[in-house]
Amino acid sequence: AEANAVSDLLLRLGRFARLAGSALEQVALRRKLAERASSTAKRLADVSAKEGRETKDSKRDRLGEEARRLSILLQELRDAHAAFTRTLLWELGRFRAAKEDGLYCALRSFSAANEAHSQRVAAAWAATAAGVAGAGGGVGGGGGPGEERE
Repeated sequence: AEANAVSDLLLRLGRFARLAGSALEQVALRRKLAERASSTAKRLADVSAKEGRETKDSKRDRLGEEARRLSILLQELRDAHAAFTRTLLWELGRFRAAKEDGLYCALRSFSAANEAHSQRVAAAWAATAAGVAGAGGGVGGGGGPGEERE
């Protein structure tokens, strides 16, 4: 029982460590998505500024089309970032709840197994002490503590 409790606890801890690693990877992906949106916003600002300064109609039209394309892309990136963030927060909430429940159960099982083991050890020591006391008071033939020896 003790081995099973320890094994279950270690398995759960290992699984939680792997899930935490996956969560860190997701956070890094979210950061990259935010960086991509930021760079797209910067490119959009640059293109819009160039469009405002351009005097040739053909070039201004081309810059305007690029600005519209970048504006759509930027909105898509912002929407994707918001959806990714909502999903990540939901997954982290589920992970935390599962971790707390799982660890509680595993630690409770481990504690019960450890208590049973401790009781067996205490009973074994009591039996050993009783056997030693019944065999003449222990090593050296004397009695218990505080008793004089001849």
